[in-house]
Amino acid sequence: MMKKTIHLLALGVLLNAGVYAQSVEDGVKAYYNGNYASAVNILEKHGDKQEAAYWLAESYFSQGKTALAKAAVDKAIAAKPGDPFTLVAKGHYLLLENKAAEASQSFEAAIAAAGKKDEDKAMILNAVGNAVTKVYNNIDKVGDIKYAVTKLEEAKNLVMGMKEKNRPAQLLADINTNLADATLKANPGDGSKAFVLYQDAMNADPTFAKAEFRKAMIFKSQKNTELYLQTLEKASAANPANVAVLEELYNYYSFTAQDAVKAKPYGDKIVALLPPGPNVEYFKAAGSYFAKDYTGAITIGKDIIAKAGEQADPRTYKLIAYSLIANKDTAAAIPFVEDYFKNQAKDQISSFDYALKATALSNTPGKEAEVIKTYMEAAAADTTVAGKVEILEEGAKNFAKSGKGVLAGDLYAKILEIKPADKLTINDYFNAGYTGYYKSGQYDKAWKVFDAARTKFPNWNYGYMLAAGSSKVFDSTNAQNIMVPDAEKYIAYLQSPNDTSAATAKRGEIFKTALSLAIFYINDKKDSENGLKYLHVAHDNADDPSAKAQVAEYIKGLGGTPGAPAAGGTTPAAAPATDSTKAPAGGPKK
Repeated sequence: MMKKTIHLLALGVLLNAGVYAQSVEDGVKAYYNGNYASAVNILEKHGDKQEAAYWLAESYFSQGKTALAKAAVDKAIAAKPGDPFTLVAKGHYLLLENKAAEASQSFEAAIAAAGKKDEDKAMILNAVGNAVTKVYNNIDKVGDIKYAVTKLEEAKNLVMGMKEKNRPAQLLADINTNLADATLKANPGDGSKAFVLYQDAMNADPTFAKAEFRKAMIFKSQKNTELYLQTLEKASAANPANVAVLEELYNYYSFTAQDAVKAKPYGDKIVALLPPGPNVEYFKAAGSYFAKDYTGAITIGKDIIAKAGEQADPRTYKLIAYSLIANKDTAAAIPFVEDYFKNQAKDQISSFDYALKATALSNTPGKEAEVIKTYMEAAAADTTVAGKVEILEEGAKNFAKSGKGVLAGDLYAKILEIKPADKLTINDYFNAGYTGYYKSGQYDKAWKVFDAARTKFPNWNYGYMLAAGSSKVFDSTNAQNIMVPDAEKYIAYLQSPNDTSAATAKRGEIFKTALSLAIFYINDKKDSENGLKYLHVAHDNADDPSAKAQVAEYIKGLGGTPGAPAAGGTTPAAAPATDSTKAPAGGPKK
């Protein structure tokens, strides 16, 4: 059976700090308050106690300091190999090292060692589910989120199976919160079930601010600023010492609202809760940044890193990067962005952080592939389709502006993949096919986009025109049997009632396309019969008298009669070359 102290820790039955100052329990309390720096400060002083190792490791994990977490765990396992909590922590760092099979073994060993009491098993199942959920992300999908959901549901069922008066409130709140987090990752963009679970957590323990904080993050992803702020304030009222909540409010008023006056009280509260040290200077650096004193922010930030070393707050690297970019020194920002990603916990990296990385890399020649990958990662990290699309569009526009059309096309094409079919618009296809690929000469890629577009939007003229214009280049000999069918489909569309173009424009397009087909059949295929057929179509749609007369001579040369149905012929005539591959003027016709 586990020690009673472990029960108290996992259940969050935290003793009065005034009596038990700087105890392991205080370290756990700091951990649950999102005050990881204080948690580390306290728990490091209890390194000789087995029960402190798990929480110390979790505090390190939350700061992105995997190496320190691993050292603490390995030391604890060496002292007591079968401790279930440290086996969970071992599985956590194995997942971070991409050793999923070994991590699974460690998790299962922890569950097996949990004991027979429902409460004990629930605590370990909760710890396992929390570890997997923290490491799992929508980019590289480390771990198995379904496994996390299953274990957390098992934990909840065990607790709910207890008599109501015996249910440990904070453990139940923690399980519900972790299960909600896992559910969100299993179903990105669908926050309805998670929202209910977060509410269940608050019902179990009204002081468990983490659950209310997570609810606020759902509203943030939905861009519902009013409910986002209201819910954050509710979280802060539930537990005024929760640093994670205070930092979110500080960041909103600083970065988003750019209201230093409203941000300051939250910054002051955070500084009062954090342990003394160089990291508290972060808020001074942030103040310089918001005052547009970017050089000052850089100086303070570098001083923090120099003094704090490996304990430096990862956000400091990010703040320096933003400041360097604002100072038009993008190249110098890259190392700080990379250090931020190395030092920040994965579950703390947002889609905006990936966008920052892409911005830093975008002006460096030879980094294009990495920039594309970063935008893709940013989109994957966002939990809403709207957010993903916004990120990809921003990247695509940046590439298009800088003349990198192929890269813009790749990002616009990704939007076609991730947007629900009923939400796709003509402009989505035009951006990928024309703005991206067609203008940059990637006609085979452009064709794939416009081939799909004319199927989805059968009355959109550009779908037919640009598909035909693309295949005329990459399948000029009709070797793939694409060029001729495309041209024929375009003519058929132009001749149908679906095309609402002005009569002159319509006839001009028919003339140009039919003449191109006639030239192909006569000169390339030596097929005068089909050549004559399309010469007649061109002749009947020619508005320019000189062009009409010229085509009439070709028809006569093949034995036909201008204005009459094609009669066929046996001697192909030479036909002039023409160029119909130029991009159309204007934008898509809606």
